[in-house]
Amino acid sequence: MRRRPLIPVLLAIALMTPAVVLGRGAGMPDEATQQAAVARVAALGLPIYEAGSQKKYVALTFDDGPGAYTTKVLDELRKYGFRATFFVNGKNFARWADTLRREGHEAVVGDHSWSHHYLPNLPLAQQISEVSRSMTASSNITGDRVQLFRPPYGSSTSGLNSWLQARGVLPVLWSTDSRDSLGAKREKILSLSQAGTKPGAIILLHENRGQTYWAVNRLLPWLRKKGYTAVTVPELLALNPPDLAAVRRMAGSGIGFR
Repeated sequence: MRRRPLIPVLLAIALMTPAVVLGRGAGMPDEATQQAAVARVAALGLPIYEAGSQKKYVALTFDDGPGAYTTKVLDELRKYGFRATFFVNGKNFARWADTLRREGHEAVVGDHSWSHHYLPNLPLAQQISEVSRSMTASSNITGDRVQLFRPPYGSSTSGLNSWLQARGVLPVLWSTDSRDSLGAKREKILSLSQAGTKPGAIILLHENRGQTYWAVNRLLPWLRKKGYTAVTVPELLALNPPDLAAVRRMAGSGIGFR
């Protein structure tokens, strides 16, 4: 029997497995498991800063989009079979609706309010309006319910937190700040992200900056080389469930909520 050349066979196999390209390969939790993992932590009514440390999974999170660099970031993530979480602002949806749909398909979309106000300066009714307006618009475009929220500047209020808890929405902060939104140079963004990488880390980045895209371009192959996999926040919580007592202790520091 004539043997088929090995390279074409391997290429055919690769083309037949798009789920792996999108980071949904063997061992990844299904949708129901992810939702349950988020609900478990959201029931506490507290923000989360990092997940557990059981395995080498990290969550890359991108704020303030969608925008001009979003597609580039998604392309890079797809290349490595990684996924991420995008905390988006409703004011951007009219211009970037198609990009938001792609984020919803290839990643997870969380809310970052409509217009990125500093929420503690607003009356509670206006805080809720900022969040609910953006969540509703996001769901109408992507078809997915929003389960995650990141307050602008990492600052929220107990009243808004209670409103989120009643709706099963989890506030997500971060364990590592790349400082890209503070004007860090691209090499610093990369080095801070690398230094903060550990099992269960949640890394703060922004999808609307060229210097961040440069850093991500180099961070992704570095993560792979170090044996890490970048996943969405719901995947991270399912793969590395956090200790709920630790979540309470960290939230008890008062960071991020007033």
